[in-house]
Amino acid sequence: MTPPKINVGTRGSLLAVTQTKLVMSMLQDANPGLEYDIKTIKTSGDEGKDILGAFVKEVETELKKGNIDLAVHSLKDMPTSLPEGVRIASMPKRGEHRDCLVAKDNLSFLELPLGAKVGTSSLRRVYQLKLLRPDLEISPMHGNIITRMKKVEDGIFDAIVLAAAGLQRVDMFDRCSYLFSEEEMMPAVSQGILALEAREDDQKTIDMISKISDPLAEHAAIAERAFLSALGGGCRMPIGAYAREYEGELLLDGIMFNEEGSRFEKSFIKGSIADSQLLGEHLAKELLDHFDKK
Repeated sequence: MTPPKINVGTRGSLLAVTQTKLVMSMLQDANPGLEYDIKTIKTSGDEGKDILGAFVKEVETELKKGNIDLAVHSLKDMPTSLPEGVRIASMPKRGEHRDCLVAKDNLSFLELPLGAKVGTSSLRRVYQLKLLRPDLEISPMHGNIITRMKKVEDGIFDAIVLAAAGLQRVDMFDRCSYLFSEEEMMPAVSQGILALEAREDDQKTIDMISKISDPLAEHAAIAERAFLSALGGGCRMPIGAYAREYEGELLLDGIMFNEEGSRFEKSFIKGSIADSQLLGEHLAKELLDHFDKK
């Protein structure tokens, strides 16, 4: 039977639309004959408002109303709790999880001049950059990928820090002048993972999109989001985590800062992949215990 035509919702940014098209290409490979329409939805986050989950809330509203059948999100933008009636039903193979530097004259991180002005609005990045280079002048920036990179071209910033996965998906990875290691810059929770969200009662769509879900991406996301949730954090708190398979087990690294960035705790945990939720919760408890003892 030929799969039905589905309506797919996404934000209207270049990155959001591009990664939605990538997902739909994967779905078409897994479901021959599938047809789809992309509906772009303007969100409060697109207007530069600093609202937790603003990038996904309006899209989820359209999903719950039945105006779209499927929503494609960057999982790192999603709060750890979802609205009633919807679920994340698929996570394709994870993309690049690390952060990268886009710098004037293609300079690497250590080549940036003393006191260089670096743009990022992520406290997680700000505090880790300061650990690596206390001399840097770090300033907030907003906007989509194109807008942010133009600020380097125009000399407003000497460099900016972006998620490498985004640059890869819009075919601009050649602009990355330095790729931070996890030891230098712990990624955001679920960075590089895409989430396909459907209505809980729409089993046909769930069955269709589950065909492209990657078990390792799912377990990594469960561990990292459990870590974030147990710390009481939202997607914009100064918290980083990265989970991956190591010698047949799941290895989870995590870091958390206090609000001012003057203190941080960093550790890791390893255990059964099937226990990804518990691993995230246990690592969070360990870091919180360390904070309480100081």
